[in-house]
Amino acid sequence: MLIALIGTVTAIQMRSVRHEYAILIGGATAALLLIEGIVRFTGLSNAISAICNEYSIPADMLTTVVKILGIAYLTDFGVNIAKDAGQAAIAGALETGGRILILTCALPALVALLETGASLIRSAAL
Repeated sequence: MLIALIGTVTAIQMRSVRHEYAILIGGATAALLLIEGIVRFTGLSNAISAICNEYSIPADMLTTVVKILGIAYLTDFGVNIAKDAGQAAIAGALETGGRILILTCALPALVALLETGASLIRSAAL
């Protein structure tokens, strides 16, 4: 969190001098925080993999969840940078694109869930 504090204070100070530099400092700070988060995610990923192995959850489901989380975080990151730069239209388009990508990634899992539900209903009816 020290990186965020230093980046925020520096960006605020630079805003009065050069607005462009303040945006670059904000983006660089956000990128550093994203990299730190990715490094910390590795430990979480190993824990989730262990849980999936213990409960026999298919690896492709875990991959889908990780993809969706990655898309959500990267989309949020991009939207916030676009909003900070004063580009609300780009932020809106990026947000819509992220939602479409998340829906695209989640569709196979949704189909599998519906097929499982339908097979349970069929077997209960017999």
